[in-house]
Formats: sequence, C-alpha cells, structure tokens
Amino acid sequence: MRDYRIIITPDAIRDLAELKDYIAEMLLAPDTALKYIQTIRREIGGLAQMPARHKCVDQEPWYSRGVRKIIVKNFYVYYRIDDTAGTVYVLNVIYARRDQLKALSRMKLD
Repeated sequence: MRDYRIIITPDAIRDLAELKDYIAEMLLAPDTALKYIQTIRREIGGLAQMPARHKCVDQEPWYSRGVRKIIVKNFYVYYRIDDTAGTVYVLNVIYARRDQLKALSRMKLD
C-alpha cells in the first residue's frame, strides 16, 4: 500500500490556528483546544493511507477538482489528492455549522 505525503496549506494552517485560539481564549479552554487540534491532525495524518476512501463533495466546481472531505468532531477537513505526486493537500478546516458552500466559495483550489 502506497503512503501519500500530506501537505497542509497555509489556509488550513490558519484555520487550525483560529480554531485553537477561539477555543483557548474565547471559551477559556486551552486543554480542550489542544485536544481538538491533536484529534484533527491525527485524522489528517490518516489520509496518508487510502485518501480516496472518502467521496468527493457533490457540488461544482469542487467535485470536478476532486475536493473531498472528512468529518472530525464538529469540523469538515477539505482536501484533494494528487496521485501523480503521491500527495494529499489539506485545503481548509471549516466548522460544520457554517454555510459550507459560502466557505467553499472562498477556497483556493490551486
């Protein structure tokens, strides 16, 4: 079985930092923030093996671009696979109760 390299894009890194800061500072729960980030990163790491096991999002243009998602806690982790390079690109981490289409419309696909 082939292992894929995981690249977390700057947008996804920013999403994770904002999530951590919000939980730690606004909700005053730094331990919970750390656990959330660890859980999300562990699930992202799991994409190194068989990342195509999750289906593509149904809406265009994301479907045509091969954008997939996994659900981790209350968040969607959006990613795409470059099979030729053996790489998974994590694009964004978005709170599940947000308007996903609106959030996706701001996603950088390249």
